[in-house]
Amino acid sequence: MAEFRPMVITNKGQALIAKMMSGSGKIEFTKISISETAYSDAQILAMTSIGGVKQTTLVSRVTKTGNAAVQVEGAVTNDALTTGYYMKTIALHAIDPNDGEIIYAACGASVPGWMPPFNGVSTSGAFLKLITTVSNADDVTIEVDPAAVATVGDIQDLQKQISDLQAFVGYTDNDIYGVEVDFKNKKFTRLAGAVSMTPGASFDAVQAFGGRKRCNVTDAGEVIAYYGDAGYSETGVLTSAITIGEGDAAVTYAVGTKVQVMVEQPKFYYKVVPLELEKVEGGKGFHMRKVRYYVSDTKKAGFKLHPAFIQDGVEKNVIYLSAYEGSLYDTSEGTYILNDAQVYASGDVLSSIANAKPASGLTQNLTRAVCRSLAAARGAGWSQQTIQAATATELLFLIEYASFNMQSNIGAGVTNKTDDGATSMTEITGATTNLGNATGSVTNTNGFNVVTYRGEENFFGNIWKWIDGINIYNYGVGSVHIADHGFADNTDADPYQDAGITICGANGYVSAFGYNEDFDWLFIASECSGSSALPVGDYFYQVKANNSWTVARLGGSWANGTYAGGFSWGVYYGSGIRHRNVGGRVLYVPQ
Repeated sequence: MAEFRPMVITNKGQALIAKMMSGSGKIEFTKISISETAYSDAQILAMTSIGGVKQTTLVSRVTKTGNAAVQVEGAVTNDALTTGYYMKTIALHAIDPNDGEIIYAACGASVPGWMPPFNGVSTSGAFLKLITTVSNADDVTIEVDPAAVATVGDIQDLQKQISDLQAFVGYTDNDIYGVEVDFKNKKFTRLAGAVSMTPGASFDAVQAFGGRKRCNVTDAGEVIAYYGDAGYSETGVLTSAITIGEGDAAVTYAVGTKVQVMVEQPKFYYKVVPLELEKVEGGKGFHMRKVRYYVSDTKKAGFKLHPAFIQDGVEKNVIYLSAYEGSLYDTSEGTYILNDAQVYASGDVLSSIANAKPASGLTQNLTRAVCRSLAAARGAGWSQQTIQAATATELLFLIEYASFNMQSNIGAGVTNKTDDGATSMTEITGATTNLGNATGSVTNTNGFNVVTYRGEENFFGNIWKWIDGINIYNYGVGSVHIADHGFADNTDADPYQDAGITICGANGYVSAFGYNEDFDWLFIASECSGSSALPVGDYFYQVKANNSWTVARLGGSWANGTYAGGFSWGVYYGSGIRHRNVGGRVLYVPQ
């Protein structure tokens, strides 16, 4: 990649600045020339002409970057070049009222860039963005030649303007699916391709929804069977051998091979369009009062890849969510712990299988950090559930059901038990085995309602689930800090970033989520004056006033009733807390 030294203003350019300052007019930039001749900074200072010019371009844009500086843009293409050349000097030309066109400033290349000749098939080009001093940016003529080649910046800005306008007016594309949420009037309106759709089968053709499939994943991250395939298992081990591939490439996985029951989630793109925001008084960010949420299987102008599919800057095509709440695998005994026996030991592993009582912190030290290590012990790419993965499911549910309220749309879940105050009262996993990839609820053998959203059983209820990648700095501030790797507790240090959102300072049913453009995918309460039905229907727990860091858990447990739900967050536990009503889930992100 070409690298250029800072712009040097020529003697002629400095004289023009002096004339401008004495009242002789404004600076008008005319063109940019590119030379294959190298010049030193001293030579540029005395420059009155430039040799070896291979290409020139009219100035397409001039924008102020400060009181005494401007950014000048232009672009060139190689469609008329028969011979390539190295770009060694770039000169910026301007009009002097006495001398006519002069070289105002120029810069030499530290690393010259190669402009190839046209190959007759595809065009190459260079986008030029020059920053130079002008003494007073108000005295620069901003008009540019309409014949100038549009730069990449011009095109990107135009695309953004069109996208923003389209988003505000409303998309009509059939492959974009959206919902408008009016928090104040408690109203939900389907948008774009979702207008005539209803939850369930009509969304199955959309990969983000219908592409969610339960599958068996090995510790090495290999998917060896999907729900409905021969040999697929929900017990945590293969009960019959599975062969993948053919001939010399065939691999056979023997009976007894450990596999986790996961939900393959294809990547998707999203856009959040705030229509009405209210500044959070005394805090960061905004309350969302009216907003549009959109998702698409393909990237659209203005859409972003959901952060669940980006880890440490690397994009992923799929991630694997746990089908079931976490239970433990006893490594020393070589068996799954199916009864939540409080025997956690170093080397044990967090799992996702049917027919197991979820692991809890009844007496064992199942803090978030311990749950993190138990999940990571499975191997590279494995972690406990993250804030990014959890919000991906939340967003998809919102779009599909045009509602935040999972309880009213799917089922109450395991949320209505009378707590005995002493034990872990969870129901065993696997009640929704026969529902497979579908959404719905069943009554288990104990008479309790067990829910699943497109393969994820008990996304809420039964037991709270620890969530990683989010730390809350309370101390009366209530700031939210987010990371997608390098997880740790009680910190805002890199890679954690301040989300620019202030949490609600009181417990209650959510009435508004916080908004910051860079973290517009979060569903963290900034206000709690709603009800158990609308606009969200879920509860938020916090200790903003306390002088402490806290961690996050999601969904509610067996006795939380209407307080529970897929958007019910608890951010009041410290990192050292373990509890009989908190467990976790595993997540696999391909490496």
